[in-house]
Amino acid sequence: MRSEILRFYLPFLFLLCALSLAVYATTTDELIAHAHTKHLSEARYWHLLMHSPDSESEIDDPAFFLSSEGKTDLSSELDETIRRLNEDTNRSNESVFCRFPARRVWLEHELNTSFGEGECREYEALVAKMDPQSVTLVFPSAHINSPASMFGHTFLRIDSKMESKLMSYAINYAAHTDETNGLLFAYKGLFGGYYGFYSMLPYYEKLKEYRDSESRDVWEYDLNLTPDEVMAMVRHIWELQRINSWYYFFDENCSYHMLWLTEIARPSVHLRDHFFYYVIPPDTVRAFEEEALVEAKHFRPSKRTQLLAYERHLSPQGISAVKALSTAKTNGAELDTLTLSKQEHRFVLEAAAELVEYQYIEGKMTKEVYAARYHELLSRRAALGKGELAPVALKANPDIAHHSARIAVSQGWFEDRSPLLIGWRPAFHDLSEDDTGHLSGAQIEFLDTLIGVDHDKVTLEKLTVLSLASIAPVSHFFTPFSWRMKSGWDREYGGDRVSFVTRVGAGASLGDEGMYGYVLSEPEVRFGFNADVGLGFTAGAAINWGSRMKSHIEAGHIFYLDGDHRSRVMVSQGWQWSPLGGVQCSYEGIDQDYREDRFKLGVNLYF
Repeated sequence: MRSEILRFYLPFLFLLCALSLAVYATTTDELIAHAHTKHLSEARYWHLLMHSPDSESEIDDPAFFLSSEGKTDLSSELDETIRRLNEDTNRSNESVFCRFPARRVWLEHELNTSFGEGECREYEALVAKMDPQSVTLVFPSAHINSPASMFGHTFLRIDSKMESKLMSYAINYAAHTDETNGLLFAYKGLFGGYYGFYSMLPYYEKLKEYRDSESRDVWEYDLNLTPDEVMAMVRHIWELQRINSWYYFFDENCSYHMLWLTEIARPSVHLRDHFFYYVIPPDTVRAFEEEALVEAKHFRPSKRTQLLAYERHLSPQGISAVKALSTAKTNGAELDTLTLSKQEHRFVLEAAAELVEYQYIEGKMTKEVYAARYHELLSRRAALGKGELAPVALKANPDIAHHSARIAVSQGWFEDRSPLLIGWRPAFHDLSEDDTGHLSGAQIEFLDTLIGVDHDKVTLEKLTVLSLASIAPVSHFFTPFSWRMKSGWDREYGGDRVSFVTRVGAGASLGDEGMYGYVLSEPEVRFGFNADVGLGFTAGAAINWGSRMKSHIEAGHIFYLDGDHRSRVMVSQGWQWSPLGGVQCSYEGIDQDYREDRFKLGVNLYF
């Protein structure tokens, strides 16, 4: 009976297969025509998949494109994608079918079709391992002694159902370079001298790099993306593996590429529209907030922040014991002879273990010495039982910091004129501004320009090409040096004429985030109407009063090779009423061949 049924239906089965093959052979042109009818090459999502703000993709790697004109002709790339997905018989790991799952899923949905099945084992194995459920935006704060890292950094973390996030996957974009020359790194970073690559690695490795090795506090912003939206992001991340693009420090940087990935996940948000000519990591965090993507925030203090917290809760005797234990000048048994409370005893052992690990990360001891010393300290700490945790003060969230770009409008009262002063600075922060959400003692400014308008006369008061500062206070456990540099035009040398100055200084600082003082030695070179070389010394202090009020005081003296010398005193007071604006008043007194007092009162407007 079965054989008779089979003989009856077998011809129909062959006919059905033949018809399917015939349809398959003609489907590609129909699908492409359908795509043209729906104008899919102009669709926002196709532009997102192509990383194309307009008509050209920002991805520079030819391997990302299937059409030879794909980078500049998105319609051609769409046609070739449909053709390859529908006609290629190879459906294994390196096939178009497996390499571009985000394109495939979107086209199947838009064209109401299916491109069939494939054997994408590598992709499926990764998805199974990641188990993508949610996404977190991660912001490691500025690294105070590294100019290249003073803006901070952002990357994404793909979280699974696991409670611990350390084994989640971090999605990062960064320039690929082994460059050690800071000036060359800055030049190439500004003008696209490096390729940027996406990378995917366990989150604990990124924490080890930023929080431990570079002592950067880490903020985590849990996003409210759904599992389906997260999966859309993961599909596109797979497409970007081993794909490169030119890296630009100001715009096509680490933060900018996280915006593309998030818009791929949720096309209804327009994160990139928040930015014009540059993208700075703290502003990225704010953009995620403004697009209502953030549902929870978490703070992970750096090893340096944790050790500074121990400093605040230890007596002088306890601090001495920590340093002695970390260098093996004393052992745990001798610690029992000190007159410490049991809780401080615990803090001493905990801090010593943290300091030993920090010194190992810094390369100040071998792995063998570290392992033995660290194990002994933790063993002695375990014997003391459970105790209190050393309180770590929660720092201000970066998303409440003042915005990066600034327009300043103020009235000036100088020795022989009273100009209206109009300033513009594209980025980012100086020592006189409110530190809320910023790294205290850090300064980085580009193209800070100040114009004076006095009656019908317009003058250039200042044009700072680049100004950097890192005022890092010395503590019991840390001995960083402080430094700053400035290069640009100003009127400090001669009130009625502009000269170009380059100044580089180094010194030391004492204090904390609330109040610090510093002393710097600052050689100076000037060009212009009265070129000269000098050596100066500067002392200054800054006080954060709370309620976003800050005072900054500075006094300096410089001796020039031609025998001349100059003194300068500066006092400023600021109040930030919101991230968008603040009031600033200042006094500057200069004494050289002439005496000039300069008063200014005005507002800073941020955007």
